[in-house]
Amino acid sequence: MNSVYANYSREDLIREIERLKAKGSSVTDEKAYRNRILNNAIALRKTFSDVLSLLMKSGQKDVIDQSLLIVLKFFDVDRVYIGNYEDDKPTFDFTHEVTGQGVISMREDLLVGMPKKDFPWWIKTINDRKDIVIDDVTRMPEEAIAEQKILMLQEVKSLLVIPIFFEGDINGFIGLDSVKKRRNWSALDVENLRMLTDIISIAIEREMAQGMMEHSMKQVLRSEAKFQIIFDKLPWGVELYDEKGILLDINNADLEIFGTTREEAIGLNAFENPNIPDWANVKLKNGEDVEFLLKYNFKKVAEKGYYSSTVTDQIKHLRVKGVVLKDTQGQQLGFFYIVFDDTESYHKTEEIQYNLTKLKAAVDTGESVIWEYDIATDSLSVDFSLNDDVENSLFLTYLKQDRFGCMADFIETLHPDDQYKVYNRQFKRLLTGEIDKYVSVYRRIFDGKVYWLNSNVRAYRYTEDGKPSKIISYTSNITDQREIELELLKVKEADKLKSAFLANMSHEIRTPLNAIVGFSDLVAEADDPEEQATYLDIIHKNNDLLLNLIGDILDFSKIESGMLKYNIEDVSIRDLCTEVYMGGTLKVKPGVKLLYDRNSPQVIVRTDPQRITQVVTNFLNNAIKFTEEGSITIYYETVEDTLKVSVKDTGIGISEENRPRVFERFIKINDFHQGTGLGLTISKTIIEYLGGTIGVDSVKGEGSTFWFTLPLHYKGINA
Repeated sequence: MNSVYANYSREDLIREIERLKAKGSSVTDEKAYRNRILNNAIALRKTFSDVLSLLMKSGQKDVIDQSLLIVLKFFDVDRVYIGNYEDDKPTFDFTHEVTGQGVISMREDLLVGMPKKDFPWWIKTINDRKDIVIDDVTRMPEEAIAEQKILMLQEVKSLLVIPIFFEGDINGFIGLDSVKKRRNWSALDVENLRMLTDIISIAIEREMAQGMMEHSMKQVLRSEAKFQIIFDKLPWGVELYDEKGILLDINNADLEIFGTTREEAIGLNAFENPNIPDWANVKLKNGEDVEFLLKYNFKKVAEKGYYSSTVTDQIKHLRVKGVVLKDTQGQQLGFFYIVFDDTESYHKTEEIQYNLTKLKAAVDTGESVIWEYDIATDSLSVDFSLNDDVENSLFLTYLKQDRFGCMADFIETLHPDDQYKVYNRQFKRLLTGEIDKYVSVYRRIFDGKVYWLNSNVRAYRYTEDGKPSKIISYTSNITDQREIELELLKVKEADKLKSAFLANMSHEIRTPLNAIVGFSDLVAEADDPEEQATYLDIIHKNNDLLLNLIGDILDFSKIESGMLKYNIEDVSIRDLCTEVYMGGTLKVKPGVKLLYDRNSPQVIVRTDPQRITQVVTNFLNNAIKFTEEGSITIYYETVEDTLKVSVKDTGIGISEENRPRVFERFIKINDFHQGTGLGLTISKTIIEYLGGTIGVDSVKGEGSTFWFTLPLHYKGINA
């Protein structure tokens, strides 16, 4: 590649060949030229053969990446890549990339969703159907400053890029990067890459067509992300069928409704179900949605042997909705049934209709009452004749003590936050005849305890002016139910935080791993001992960071499962803090002083030394992480029978709105620093288990003081 013709353009090379033919040349030059052309032809032919062999294997995976590896070897470069973009999209991506040994890929971390407007020279050159031939990245045109920065960030020294055409239009480019050495690209290099690209573009077109087809099918029928919610979360039954009526999938709620198993159900034909009306089958086959009430007879199922069910001799009343699935061309792909089990509701409705008169006045046993308010006499009374178990209910017992004789007594016990809603916006409107009923969920306070109540309030008997003379209410104590709902909300919130935590972990763990892997390769290649020491120091720091991340996760897992063990013994706080201080002196940043009085008074406490060391170290690591200048101080003091240990810094501090959240699980106040967001949560759990308290005092921009207290004489269990 380094002959006298290496820097000739394609046109120059053609003219030179003609000149040599016309005038002749020395035997040596002509022989060297012929050898060069012959060697290139042989290598190029083998490369064509290898790439075409890949393309012939239709079932072969990663054809494009494997083809790019062949190109990488042919040109003896360090990176080969394909960029893809569309005219109507503002960004472009590097969809494929292969690299040589020791070359780090930045495609996933850096070269994703890159705005076209930030790289105008590159995009314009490709759109103008021109090649990008750069022998020296440091000498690129002034208008290519943005492109030069991104290339130098990847340590690229030379590159060759040509457009890729799809159906006559440009939809991307293929490029060669030389990282380890500079390259002088010849016209032959450009022509060879263009010919190889013509072949590889076949695989690109095939991948695009296959991707579009698979994407369409998944979006319409098999999208796991969409159907996961339907199948796993919804409380009603869902059944997914293909266009022939064959059952493809079914959720757990549906299996419970029909008393069967997934293995028994998958593969059944909906059109053969003896309970489904014929008209519904006809409509679904014709591509029409259906909705109907279904009296589902399990005897029919058993008699026909349609499937095995644990439900026998029973009829269920179902509401069924069938929805047809079609692609963008209107072709039917299948359908799904949504099944609501209204059996219980059906029976209740019949019972309500039968006992309508009785149920308007009756109350089932339990913490429910009927109370009556006489407007003329301002008297409030509760009827307990329908309550059989009053003495075992604190709520009913309190009401029965006749403490609420008038409306003023009722208003006085309303929770302050509910008084306006219940009395002004609801009860007053009922008194004036503006409304004749309302339902309200509210709180009342009895003997300092807050009760959640659900009241159905109705006007009864009207005067001549259209106003009610009496008001009757059916009121239930729903405190337990409400507390469960609130607890469920907390659980859901915790689940959301866990999901965010897991997503963050993939990034947090990958970052030190990338550094460890990358710099391990560099250590092997470095000859300078000082350079090797620098790389090893980076590797060691990232090893420590990775160990801390994994340690936090393991500790939190133990805490969640109740398996975190404690070993209680007599501990010298002075020795413990000295040990933490000595370890911290190696970690503090230049310009930051780590202070600790090693002559502090001796204090012995009975606690777990390993866990307390973990908490103090966590405080110190946080301080080091967020302190760029000034000082960090470790100190302790005793107040009566309590020990207080503090770590004070002059760092960035914590805002007032974030201070209450720092000890919550999975919370990271500053996302620009690595960590799990679990350290302070683990510390809080440890300190509270050991009988102490934990907290932080901070002013944003002025620093923070994290502290905890411990009893000098711990009386907890010895573990």
